[in-house]
Amino acid sequence: MNLLKHQEFHVETPNVQNAVLLYVGQTRKEMVKITVICMPTIDESGLLSDISTHFGKTTYFTFIRLENGEIKNINVTEILGKHKGGSKTPSEIIIDSGADVMICGNLGSKAVSMLRGGGMEIFLGASGKVKDILKEWKMGNLAAADENSCNEKGC
Repeated sequence: MNLLKHQEFHVETPNVQNAVLLYVGQTRKEMVKITVICMPTIDESGLLSDISTHFGKTTYFTFIRLENGEIKNINVTEILGKHKGGSKTPSEIIIDSGADVMICGNLGSKAVSMLRGGGMEIFLGASGKVKDILKEWKMGNLAAADENSCNEKGC
């Protein structure tokens, strides 16, 4: 999100009839970096939830909205993927959510391909509570996934 702060000054020039000059000064852009992270979780406990070890059959997705690296919002959504009678795969649900990053323990190559095709960064090797996984991700301790890092049984 770009915020633009500016001031306008109208200056009348002597000896010129009906002339008004527009001067825009003190322009400052404040960049806000927004990142939405999705993690499959076993319950609705937010930061205190444990990550689900089976991405394709998880019951909940925990979405964390970061602004400039700080948590601004946490949303836990119960999902109904195809395995639970829904019409979409978990990957399709995440892509439709607008998330930028997916963090999980492991997942299959098809899911990796779909998520990366949707413009998402994927990180693997997560285990434990969401709050601890988030810290590990911020420190760069989770492995990035691509289509070559997984087989049909998962990463």
